[in-house]
Amino acid sequence: MGPGRRRPEKKARSWIVVAACLTFQAVVLIAQQFSGPPPWKEKPEKLRLVAGMDCLYQRDLSSPITSVQLFIPGGKSAVPGGKDGLSYLATRLTLEIPDFSVAQDIMAQGTRMGVAVFEDCSVISVECFSENLDDALRVVSEIVQNPLFSGLRIDNIKNVMSIYGKAEEDEAAEAGHGAAMRVFFDGQGYGSALFGTGASLKAIGKKDITAYYARFFTKGQVLFSVCSDLEKDKVRPLLERYFVKFKGARAEDGLSPSPPSLSVDRTIILDKDTKQTYVGRAFLLPPVTAGNWAKGYLLEVLLGKGPGSRLWDLRASGRLAYNVGARMTWMKTCGVLEAYLETEKAKKGQAVSALDETLRTLHEKGLTEEELRMTRSLARAQLLRANEAKRPRAQAMGVWEVLGLGFDYLSNVFDSLDAVSVAEINAFIKDVLDLDKSVLVLVGRTSLP
Repeated sequence: MGPGRRRPEKKARSWIVVAACLTFQAVVLIAQQFSGPPPWKEKPEKLRLVAGMDCLYQRDLSSPITSVQLFIPGGKSAVPGGKDGLSYLATRLTLEIPDFSVAQDIMAQGTRMGVAVFEDCSVISVECFSENLDDALRVVSEIVQNPLFSGLRIDNIKNVMSIYGKAEEDEAAEAGHGAAMRVFFDGQGYGSALFGTGASLKAIGKKDITAYYARFFTKGQVLFSVCSDLEKDKVRPLLERYFVKFKGARAEDGLSPSPPSLSVDRTIILDKDTKQTYVGRAFLLPPVTAGNWAKGYLLEVLLGKGPGSRLWDLRASGRLAYNVGARMTWMKTCGVLEAYLETEKAKKGQAVSALDETLRTLHEKGLTEEELRMTRSLARAQLLRANEAKRPRAQAMGVWEVLGLGFDYLSNVFDSLDAVSVAEINAFIKDVLDLDKSVLVLVGRTSLP
């Protein structure tokens, strides 16, 4: 192709750079507006139900919607060796609709139900119009407290999990995340496969599911988290009326989440026929505290959350990546931070070098006061956007409660971000962002450059 054919490409690249700059300026202007206390007028509170269960509650008059979430302890941390996917399978079965009439009731109410499994808990979510909350809780509580663990239902959910697992493997960023977690936790507990593997799903039987349910779905351990326009005196009686069939509190049988470790082999290559190659570095973070959560979140935003982040330049001007990002995962024992990019197969070697150089520079030089100020504003904007709706906000309250930060971290998280000084964040970066203590994950064709 002659020189004359390259000019439009150069012009297009110039427009891309200009667009990226304008986008960054817009983000800066928007982020600067997010300062001061959180916008929620009502602070969350903890209610004690007569059945012995706790309920986190926040009133929000913005819409006639109620989000109710049930937090069940355990999550991936409670999965025994060789039984990957047990937590998701057992939790998902509690939402299996028993017959068509119940399905009709749920559809008529406009009720939405869902399941999520995190590292230290699983979550059942229910969202509906507040005027239908009584009917929604009546129906859902009956299903959750009297689940049908029949062979046919178990096999159906296993088949769905196999599909989900395959889709996750085909998503490079998810596959890379799973590989990093397997390395840090030796494929056990936190490092197990969320949707299981072919072998683990075959190994899980009805007895495993029944035992898991009996162990964790108890009055002493189930936690409710509610965000609603209804007053608490209208929500509390409904929870107390319908959720009375859980059996009494049962000890967690010495549940002890697996501690992380660094293996000798710190380069993980997943051979996949993908259009792009995933290149990522994963780092262990210290145990979760209010301060460490804030510093970890600031570092996540600084590294890979949109225009202006440290990795963005590899995409905008370096043209080494289709996508860049950072991901923080917190557990009771520690945290994991991932910085990654997705690039062309032919640029894999360059991408590894560029990613490492970006991380090494940040590790050695840290960031300035001005960069911290901007990162803090962007972090606040990210948090506000992520928790604007009731469902994710109720989920955030529950997750922070499970992690030990307390449900009221929802009100204090912005103060935690503001409290981080340049010296503290740079010391944190110096401690955790050490390439010699990281895991390199490549998803794509196997050969290293």
